[in-house]
Amino acid sequence: MTDRPLSGIRVLDFTRVLAGPHATRMLLDLGAEVVKLEPPEGDITRTTWPRVNSISSYFAQQNAGKRCISIHLDTQEGRDLVLRLVEVADVVVENFRPGVMDRLGLGWDVLRARNPRLILASVSGYGQTGPWVHRRAYAPVVGAESGFTKAQGDARQGHSGSEPAARGQYANDPHSHADVYTALECGAAILAALYQRERTGRGDRIDISMAQTMLYVNEHAHDHLWDDPVPEGQIRSFRPMDYPVLTAANGEMVVVSG
Repeated sequence: MTDRPLSGIRVLDFTRVLAGPHATRMLLDLGAEVVKLEPPEGDITRTTWPRVNSISSYFAQQNAGKRCISIHLDTQEGRDLVLRLVEVADVVVENFRPGVMDRLGLGWDVLRARNPRLILASVSGYGQTGPWVHRRAYAPVVGAESGFTKAQGDARQGHSGSEPAARGQYANDPHSHADVYTALECGAAILAALYQRERTGRGDRIDISMAQTMLYVNEHAHDHLWDDPVPEGQIRSFRPMDYPVLTAANGEMVVVSG
């Protein structure tokens, strides 16, 4: 089998649930070796259902192929083990709340002192600096703040026949796009940092914000700054929800786009 693009790259994965694990899963699929560091009780998604042979399908989807080890980060022995792993790693990915890695004695200054070529990617709700730095964030909250909850509700109102239904409802995103888009941005940033390291010989610190990501990928966010009416029969900025989904006479669904 031909080596994949990231063959030989080692990633230490401190992340849990979805945004971080999905990012490291993509790196694994590109050939990286991913070592997942879990607390003694294991990643919380190990407890979710459905399960196959006692293994959570959710956990397996995001973590298949990773090397999982349990480390108690609150102990000096655990921290020493992490630092030894850092010395032979290329990338560390974490999604603790900002400041937690520092309190554990595993902050950026400590890690890069051990390995100047290391790349540290930190995933959080609102970034590592700023007025909301310590605010907790989950995908539904970030989705609401970035306009996706409103857009999702409008889309669910949909069309009744060929006439648009009343808008103004709200609905959570069933596919947790705030997590998935953030994972994609994190993966892209890590690839860029690895490329830059080939030119400079130095590692880098990456700050990935879920909120910033959702504003970046919401191509209609700027539309809501202007409430000018759209002429009848026209589509506002190619919003998919403005294209109808119709039910044919035989009961089949028809998606109209173009």
